[in-house]
Amino acid sequence: MNATAQEPRKPGGYLFEDQGELPAYTPTTDADIRKQAHIVNGGDASFDCPKCHGTGRVTWGYVNIKSGPCFKCKATGKMTAQREKAQVAYKKGAATKAMNAEKFRDDHRAELAYMHKRIEKGSNYYYGFKVRLDAHGTLNDGVIDIIRKDMAKDAEFYAAKDAERNAAGGEVGVDRIDALFATATANGLKKPIFRTERLTIKRAPATGRNAGALYVTDRDLGGEYVGKIVNGKFEARREAKPDTLKLLCEIAADPLDAAVRYGRSTGTCCACGRELTDADSVAAGIGPICAGNFGL
Repeated sequence: MNATAQEPRKPGGYLFEDQGELPAYTPTTDADIRKQAHIVNGGDASFDCPKCHGTGRVTWGYVNIKSGPCFKCKATGKMTAQREKAQVAYKKGAATKAMNAEKFRDDHRAELAYMHKRIEKGSNYYYGFKVRLDAHGTLNDGVIDIIRKDMAKDAEFYAAKDAERNAAGGEVGVDRIDALFATATANGLKKPIFRTERLTIKRAPATGRNAGALYVTDRDLGGEYVGKIVNGKFEARREAKPDTLKLLCEIAADPLDAAVRYGRSTGTCCACGRELTDADSVAAGIGPICAGNFGL
């Protein structure tokens, strides 16, 4: 069988003589030239928005279906390569920023805790650091150095205060003081108090977390609480004066002498706090009823 002869193709690869390439588009105006150049660079080459499929609106919900403008294409229904790239870059940047912020907070927990502590105490200076942290997610090295220096200063300050407190505290023989309060409680006093020239001692509530302890206040400090005696040891607060332990030891050694000196110097009873009017009570420095209640 003879092969069918193929019709020779025309020069240029076209089947018909009048078929040829369309003339290339040549922009003429300045606006067309700029637009064409922008499209070639991928700027305004638009396509239907994949979110709203070119409608400019989106719907959501299953039961209560709602609709609204598409934020991906700004309700235009069209997207450009540049806009899509910008959105991708923005999301990537936001994710990176969030990851860096989380890592920063994990690496600087102590510094940030100290910052919030200073803010709670009313520091506007540290509140400015918080504003910066909320805006950027991190703080620069200079701010972290400032916080660490302040932390070191506070640590040194409180270490010195703790040393003073430990020096002010110590073992106190409270057997005789415990006996006073035990006798007063047995005699029906619900809230026994023992006053001296400077220190006042009273028993902690029986139902509180310090049940069994003795609270100590100082008249020289306006009656401020300066510590407590627990299991024979005085636990001083930072406010306690250095000689507080010495005074407690003197009271514990001779409670009656402390009661008499208080009554004679103030004219009031060390137990009930009332004025001593009877001549014998004034001379004794304590009323007979209170002396009996406390076993003195």
